[in-house]
Amino acid sequence: ADFPRLKELHLEDTAVTGDIREIGEKDFLALEYLVLPDGVYGGKDYEFQNISDAADVAKAVYSIKKQRPTLLLKDWQVQLSRDSPDWYDNGIDGIIGMSYMDYEYMDYDETPVPPMYIVFVEAGSRTGYRWESADSQHPCEVNWLDPVP
Repeated sequence: ADFPRLKELHLEDTAVTGDIREIGEKDFLALEYLVLPDGVYGGKDYEFQNISDAADVAKAVYSIKKQRPTLLLKDWQVQLSRDSPDWYDNGIDGIIGMSYMDYEYMDYDETPVPPMYIVFVEAGSRTGYRWESADSQHPCEVNWLDPVP
């Protein structure tokens, strides 16, 4: 890589495009802070077209993090696009088409939100990812990315 001592790469709110899976194990070895825009495949708030695409990106991000233990992935999450054929409606008017921030003001006890976001989960020394709703109250099963210790 051209920047072996780069510690912070914050590209949110830029027009940068690319693919997070193309960051190699020898790229940005000193990196401690990384925020990629949604124009980067797998960047913060990237929107997947298919649920099946999520596993590859989660594995790539996990690999980047594992190679750089001090790396902080600030607020990293990706989500299923509303244009995806995999998008589903939970039958409640008004949910589909809301922004992520709009969910914050909903009554979660009365309005279950479908799991459309991927987040990382850490339990002890293990790391995995799961789909969850914007309110984090409806998580799916964790997909572990490393073996049982």
